[in-house]
Amino acid sequence: MKNLISTRPVYNRALIGIATLLFSATAMLSAQSAPSYSQLVAEHPGWVQVPGELIRPDCIHQIPAGASVDISDDSKSGEDVTMNGQVIAHYEACSEEPIVTRQRGAFTPGPTGNGWVEDSNWHVSLKKGDNIEWIQGEWAVPSAPKSTGATIFLFNGVEPKSGKWIMQPVLQYGPSAAGGGNYWTMASWLVGSSVYVSSLTTVHAGDVLVGTTDETSVASGKLTYLIDAYDSTSGADSNLTIHSKGIQWSWAFEGVLEAYNMTKCAEFPASGKTRFYDTTVAHGYPAFDYYGSLNFSGEFDNYFGAGGPSCGFSTSVSGGSVTLKY
Repeated sequence: MKNLISTRPVYNRALIGIATLLFSATAMLSAQSAPSYSQLVAEHPGWVQVPGELIRPDCIHQIPAGASVDISDDSKSGEDVTMNGQVIAHYEACSEEPIVTRQRGAFTPGPTGNGWVEDSNWHVSLKKGDNIEWIQGEWAVPSAPKSTGATIFLFNGVEPKSGKWIMQPVLQYGPSAAGGGNYWTMASWLVGSSVYVSSLTTVHAGDVLVGTTDETSVASGKLTYLIDAYDSTSGADSNLTIHSKGIQWSWAFEGVLEAYNMTKCAEFPASGKTRFYDTTVAHGYPAFDYYGSLNFSGEFDNYFGAGGPSCGFSTSVSGGSVTLKY
């Protein structure tokens, strides 16, 4: 195995006013003093963009079909990659912390740069030892942008409350550290202090994708998840198996729009919107207790840095669907 850039289907009066003004002023000063995305890229030569992070290329690993990755809450000892019960590779923890460009809790409303633009998410209230054991949704591959030059990610997924990791089946337009170009591709990603990705697979406008993150077993406190990006139109599939220990997966994302190197609205898909639908969420493994009521809420995110176009973004959430407009 080599490093990248190194190689089921089933589917939310006076004191208050003063406090608000102070908070807004502090947020504005913080945003003005923070480096822009282009400055961060310049300050980290050779680093590459993946969904939600700018990271050293030697911390990105492509996982062959049939292999799996072991992760823990404390990733200082690195991660093992196994196949057929045997360790086939061990990757030490990344020597430098990645620059997180995705939403991790607090954010500044009003997109103006690069990163997560908008999403529909839900902090699920779970008891100790319980997790989101299933999230699945569908979305169609949009039409291509009228102008090229940017990289776009569209996906659903699940994180722990800390936001330290994210498991996500991802639709991509433009290049990323996994490859790609001015065409649509899909892959399954585990992004955190290190990054793991399945093989990139080409898909086409109009294809219907099914994105699933599914807990398949529990043994000795270790949870096994299958992250699956499945093209139900062509039958193509790209998945990644994860074994996690000491992590409670409780933050669900119904749909996310993320973008980099945006200079004009024509670099977003020409359709102007993407609808994620038929979303289902379950917990309580092995019973798989599906939530009858979903509590997703739409929001704008930090759209990291400054200088990107504001393109009439909006989110419309209804039951198990969200429409992200751009």
